[in-house]
Amino acid sequence: MLEPNKFDEKAKSIYEAHKAEWEKLYNGKIIAIDIDSNDFVSVGENISDVDMEARRKRPGHQIFMRRVGKNPAVVKLRNRNYV
Repeated sequence: MLEPNKFDEKAKSIYEAHKAEWEKLYNGKIIAIDIDSNDFVSVGENISDVDMEARRKRPGHQIFMRRVGKNPAVVKLRNRNYV
C-alpha cells in the first residue's frame, strides 16, 4: 500500500496521462482510477455507485475517485453555522 502522498501523486499522474481523453468523454462525471493497474475502472454520476462497481471489478486494489474536469471534488460540503 502506498503512503498517502505517493498515492495522491500516482493518481494525479494517471489522470494527467489520460486527461484529454477522459475530459472529452466523461467531463463532470465521477471516475474511479485503479492505482495498482494504472487505469480507469468505473464512471458515473453517484460516488456510491462508482465506488461499489470499482470494488466489485477490482477487489483489493487501491482505488482513487475524482470528478473529471476542473473541479475534482466528489463531495459537496454544506455551509453550517454553529452557535
